[in-house]
Amino acid sequence: MPFQAPKGLIDDDEYRHAGREGSDKVLFGDTLWVSVVDPVAGIHGVNHMHITNKGYMRFEALYVIDGVRQYYGNKVPVSLDPDRGPWTDGRMTYEVVVPWEHIRITLRWDKFSFDLDFKGRFAPFNYDNSLPTGDPMKLFDEFYGGHYEQAMSCTGTFEIHQGPNAGDIRNIDCWSHRDHTWTSRFAKPQDWEVQDAHFAAHFWPSIQLPDRHINVFALYFQNEKDPMERSVGGFVSDKDGSRPLLNAKGEIAPNDGSPSVRDANFFRYEFEMPDGEIIHVKSTKHHGTIKLWLRAENDLENRMDCYEAFCDFEVEETGEVGTGTAEYSVMPVYPQWTA
Repeated sequence: MPFQAPKGLIDDDEYRHAGREGSDKVLFGDTLWVSVVDPVAGIHGVNHMHITNKGYMRFEALYVIDGVRQYYGNKVPVSLDPDRGPWTDGRMTYEVVVPWEHIRITLRWDKFSFDLDFKGRFAPFNYDNSLPTGDPMKLFDEFYGGHYEQAMSCTGTFEIHQGPNAGDIRNIDCWSHRDHTWTSRFAKPQDWEVQDAHFAAHFWPSIQLPDRHINVFALYFQNEKDPMERSVGGFVSDKDGSRPLLNAKGEIAPNDGSPSVRDANFFRYEFEMPDGEIIHVKSTKHHGTIKLWLRAENDLENRMDCYEAFCDFEVEETGEVGTGTAEYSVMPVYPQWTA
């Protein structure tokens, strides 16, 4: 079915944005995040792109293929002027085919290749319409622009060129999720030397179920705070549209203050709707985890440890089962330097 821009946004928001006044002094840009979670095909991954105001764009295709991590990443020059794409580095391409309805991502590379179509499954959600206080990301960035997410379906082909299953061409047919955010990133310099610690920071699951889709952003260490006093936002989508959640709590395991939290393999969430309904969702199987390539202008300095765990999920109240991604971050970064 056709979808339209969510309240507060327009079709142009599907494309690249100009920065706000003063954002030229920091790293500002559009980030595009699109998942592929197909347990039947044995393919789980995230496609992630960052179009910056510094004259370059980063491309990432971060996958777990038959349980083995395989990463593609590249950085290429781009113009400074907002445009409508398609955006490509010569191997990987992101194209908006129909706003709010259809995007296409392709990759041609020596380890794996794919040609994937992502089509809207439910209506997009503008995070600025979150309850109770709007988009929580505004609290972290003075140059914040906007942020929307959408449940998608994914179809296409995935070719494996190396490894024990080299030559395989697998059909992809699964649920997906996408995020488009335009804002500054890592404007505040990191400490000269980061402390040795490991604590869970944010959680951001995308839970894909047969008849609905759940997504939220919140912070583990704010679980017990009143919604009016915390950073929380998100939504539930179904055939009738996308409506905001009121609150969310998250569990992650292991979580004992040791580096083991970085390899977490169990996740449980509690979602509260405005009408008082409580929804509990837990992971029942862990298919693997990738870590995003998140940098400021210095490619050798790690700026954020943000992980994407691919899981099967179950709704405890109803028995609904599905798939999805359990994103989480751990602070501080470890290691700080990547060379």
